Amino acid sequence: MDLLKVRKNANGQLVLSKLDLEKIVQILAAKITGYKLKDLKDRQPSLGLIKNDLIQIIADLENILFHLDRTNSEENLMENIKLLQNYNVKYLLKR
Repeated sequence: MDLLKVRKNANGQLVLSKLDLEKIVQILAAKITGYKLKDLKDRQPSLGLIKNDLIQIIADLENILFHLDRTNSEENLMENIKLLQNYNVKYLLKR
C-alpha cells in the first residue's frame, strides 16, 4: 500500500531509519484506534490525534467497566447493553 518506503542494503536486508520506525508506530497506533490501512494512504492522522482517540477509547472503556460493576438490576443490565452497543458501533464496527 506504499505506506512505508522500503529500503534494502546490498545484502537485501531491510534498512529502517528512526523516521521509518516512527512511521510504523503511527500506522500501528492508527490501526488500534480503528483507522483502515486504505484510509491511511490518503490521510495519516498525527500522533497527537491518535493519542486523543486512544484517551477517548480508554475513557469509554472505563465508563463501561464502572457500569458493569453496578450490574445488579434489570435496569442496570439494559444500561450496560446500550453502553456496549454504542461502543461497538463507535469503535469496533468501523474496523
